[in-house]
Amino acid sequence: MSEKYFASFYKCALQVNPYCYAEYRGENPMSEEDYNAAILEKCRENHIDVVGLANHGNVDDSEKLRKKLGDNGVVVFPGFEIMSAEKIHMVCLFPETCTASELNRYLGSMGLGMAINGNETSTKTCLDIADMVEKAGGFWYAAHITGDNGILKLGKLNTVWQSEKLVAAQIPDSKENVDSNYKNIISNKDPQYKREKLPAYINACDIDKPEDLDKESATTLIKMSELTFANFVIAFKDPDSRIRLNSELEKGYQSSICALNVFGGYLDGLTIEFSDNLNAVIGGRGTGKSTIINLIRYALDLLPKDKIRRKEFDEMLENNLGTSARVELSIRSNSRFGESFKVIRRYKANPTIEDMNGKVSNLSVKDILPGIEIYGQNEIMDVVRSPEQITQIVRRLFQKETTLEQKIEETYTALQKNSKELDTLEEQSASEEQETADLPALKERLEYYKSAGLDGKLSLITQLTNEKSEFEAVSRKLPRQIQKLSEVNFPVDGQLKNTVLVDFITAYNKRIEEINKLQEDLLSWSTDQFNQIRSAWESTLNEKDDEIRNSLSMISGIQDKTGAEIVEDYTALLKKINGAEPIQHQIEQRKKEVARLKQERKTLVEACQKCWDEYAASVNKQLKKLNKKKLNGVVEIDVRYRQQKDSLLQRLKAIDGVGEKAVTGIAQYDGLDVFVFAEDVRSGADTIKSKYSLTAGMAEKIVQGLTEKDLREIEEMRLEDLFVIKLFVNGRFKEMGNLSKGQQCTAILHILLLENKDSLIVDQPEDNLDNSFITDTLVTAIRDNKIHRQYIFATHNANIPVFGDAELIVAMDETEGHGHICEGGIGSVDSQMVKEHVVRILEGGEAAFKMREEKYGL
Repeated sequence: MSEKYFASFYKCALQVNPYCYAEYRGENPMSEEDYNAAILEKCRENHIDVVGLANHGNVDDSEKLRKKLGDNGVVVFPGFEIMSAEKIHMVCLFPETCTASELNRYLGSMGLGMAINGNETSTKTCLDIADMVEKAGGFWYAAHITGDNGILKLGKLNTVWQSEKLVAAQIPDSKENVDSNYKNIISNKDPQYKREKLPAYINACDIDKPEDLDKESATTLIKMSELTFANFVIAFKDPDSRIRLNSELEKGYQSSICALNVFGGYLDGLTIEFSDNLNAVIGGRGTGKSTIINLIRYALDLLPKDKIRRKEFDEMLENNLGTSARVELSIRSNSRFGESFKVIRRYKANPTIEDMNGKVSNLSVKDILPGIEIYGQNEIMDVVRSPEQITQIVRRLFQKETTLEQKIEETYTALQKNSKELDTLEEQSASEEQETADLPALKERLEYYKSAGLDGKLSLITQLTNEKSEFEAVSRKLPRQIQKLSEVNFPVDGQLKNTVLVDFITAYNKRIEEINKLQEDLLSWSTDQFNQIRSAWESTLNEKDDEIRNSLSMISGIQDKTGAEIVEDYTALLKKINGAEPIQHQIEQRKKEVARLKQERKTLVEACQKCWDEYAASVNKQLKKLNKKKLNGVVEIDVRYRQQKDSLLQRLKAIDGVGEKAVTGIAQYDGLDVFVFAEDVRSGADTIKSKYSLTAGMAEKIVQGLTEKDLREIEEMRLEDLFVIKLFVNGRFKEMGNLSKGQQCTAILHILLLENKDSLIVDQPEDNLDNSFITDTLVTAIRDNKIHRQYIFATHNANIPVFGDAELIVAMDETEGHGHICEGGIGSVDSQMVKEHVVRILEGGEAAFKMREEKYGL
């Protein structure tokens, strides 16, 4: 890690008393040595870097404590507390090198030569003492201004309060908790005490026991690049940027890119430790300032989405990082409660995230820096053209109402459940209606059968059918041919010699011949007999079939059918009807259930609408406060609820024959509501034609192209709000569409600076902006918000680091094809060498410093 160059807030206890003060009040049971040791320990415990010694009217008694603290690394500004002729208590502090004898001389010159009790009154007025402190190279502040012997409590001292010599005043608590009697004075709203410039408000307790240093109100945070009295005094010239009460600190952990280390490539060996506040990277063209921004971006894998910009980014990466190089970022994460991580990314590799113990983490960049925003050159113009990106940056300005969000989620979940149930019922009903579509015709056919007396003839038909089956069964059993038995024969050369065997074989073969003859006679007889019987039965069957067909002649399609076939048709008819009737009953039941669900859906739709009413009321309330208190009259935000219609338009354009131009009227329709739109489509083509300015053909296509299921899906679309950003120009607020490119960037950048715990990193935020906006508006927003958020800017404009009071400026140069930090080119804006680089490199650098001197008296 590199040496820390940036200006930081140091905790300062500016009203510490020595041992004798507590002893004088009878409240110190310990020895002086123990008291001094305890004060030192409390300084360490509370991370107090600076102590101002301010015994009442006495210097010598503080020397032992001064030495104890100074020898142990605490910076001590020696001094005293004095009461002016008006009885105003003043704490006077002097450089760390000031001796006790010098301090005693100052006390004497201020009309307090021989103070015995320490609470004597000076012969000099407050402003006289102020002049003398300034001439002696010291600093003073008005002590406990709302307490006894405080400038406000004493009253009738408004001329002293209004003097430009009063640059700092001690209050006992936060500005919000000041005694209500003095709030208007503190906030500069009391006309009798009105000042051109407010003093710096500080917290400091009259420390008479070590435990007092534990109090939040015992110390003030003062920003300095180095811990010197000169820097301490300079900080009070710019209190808005450099003085903070502990109560004003952000609660929780601010995210920060703590450090960047580059290994290989154009910036090989570069190491920067960033401030948590405003960081400005400056340099001529090609010195690597944009490369620093891009390498941070690459390490975090937050690459440009635009294809052209992505191509340019890839080319930059190849030229400036290249094979075997890597980037390392040290990060502190707000979302992970201040936990530290290291992000390592090698060329053409994915990022690796390590925890503080060096173990590879499963967390992603999105997990540790969910709200980080990085913009390359001119990318803010991409935001201007994207309603989605505008929504993203504006949305974070609003507090989420978890209870309401959960309520909306639950309501839409119920609506979606209702849809699924309706979908299922409608699919089942469609299938069942197809099965029962011919039921009326089947019943009519059955009535014909019954009216023709088929029921009375069924037994005869059944008998004839059974007899036919019997004939077919007998026919199958009777043989079609006989299986003759074979005679026994022997070859000629093997003739039997035994006469007894010869006689036996002869007799056997004769019998075989007789048996075969008998089989032939039996087959012939059985065939003839069966055919005669069947022929007689068929004559009777035909007579009965003719009789049945004649009686059923009114029924179409049976003229050529036999009785058995008629019975089969009749039976199948009964089976279909019997099977369809329960389904018909189910259909009726489903229709009732569908009607119930549709009625339920109306209630759910109304519940959704009420949720959106509640949501709009909440956003409107926050919007008023946001426009009034945070946007400071520079930018104004308006909201058109659920008017980003892209998802709806895409759904409509998916209908055959419906194109971009066809839905222009819907796109331009102000105040579209998806629930109302779905009802309008149900009402028919005429309704949507006139209401949404559609052609008759397009209206008909949309109505025909959307099923009930489609309309329910449209109802469940949660369209995003459309945020309208306006900029105050020439005495009135103008919408983005009516602004120039520079004015559009002005409006977006002003919002980007606000309300985010994660860093904002921009390459040349001044692009397309004029200097008047930068000095009057942009810088003010940066100064107001940098205590809550880290900014890293690469810039050509001197006003940003100079007026923004940059905690860190990094001046880049190039030598022999490699970018590096200029010699003496890293540090705070108050560093002399850094100042010289700013004047040399940046546009209007010298003019910016001169204006800063005039504005802040620096």
